[in-house]
Amino acid sequence: MDSAERARLVEAHMDLARKAAAMIFPRVKEHIEFEELVALANTGLAEAATRYERDRGATFATFAWYRVQGSVIDGLRKQTNLPRRVWAKLVALRAASEYLENRAEREAGAAKQGAKPPEGADALAAVKSAMSAIRTMYMTSLEGMREDGFDTPAAAPGPDERIDAQRLSAKLRDAIAALPEKERALMTKHYWEGKNLLEAGAELGISKSWASRLHAQAVERLRTIVDAET
Repeated sequence: MDSAERARLVEAHMDLARKAAAMIFPRVKEHIEFEELVALANTGLAEAATRYERDRGATFATFAWYRVQGSVIDGLRKQTNLPRRVWAKLVALRAASEYLENRAEREAGAAKQGAKPPEGADALAAVKSAMSAIRTMYMTSLEGMREDGFDTPAAAPGPDERIDAQRLSAKLRDAIAALPEKERALMTKHYWEGKNLLEAGAELGISKSWASRLHAQAVERLRTIVDAET
């Protein structure tokens, strides 16, 4: 794909970048102007056009959406001093985007090899699995907050809810500690230190694609704990 075609891709998907910025803006509107978020999103869109390869199977819109979200969140990390509570939610959102990006690429690759997309009960199970994984990533980001000395109740919980939350938190911490060494190191860098998978992978001496696979494996291990307790 030549530079002119990549420029056309960017021009045709400017609205996608604004939508990604608009989705994040309510969480950070007290700390940054909307047009600054759009500028970060446009940077991500341009990077997505540079990296996009048609033969991998995913549409550009699907490929770019996750890259644009990640670019906005990475830009916020570098340019603003967000409250820890806000940042924990953005960490979970970025982790979910990277997880779903990896999942979309795998599904596109399978379709290219002739595999049929799931239908009926299988499709519903796939959606439930993705939702469960996203919930797990959010719970993991909250653990990172708690270890920094923050508590995260949305409202004053009753005694039973508080006990359940404490039990889940303890089990999740134990499960994270029991992850294979490289998965545990990746999760620490991603959720506790706030690094994206490219940065975390580089520090561990692995590629972003391999970091994405390790992240997905770790999430699947932790998901069984979260599903059993929720």
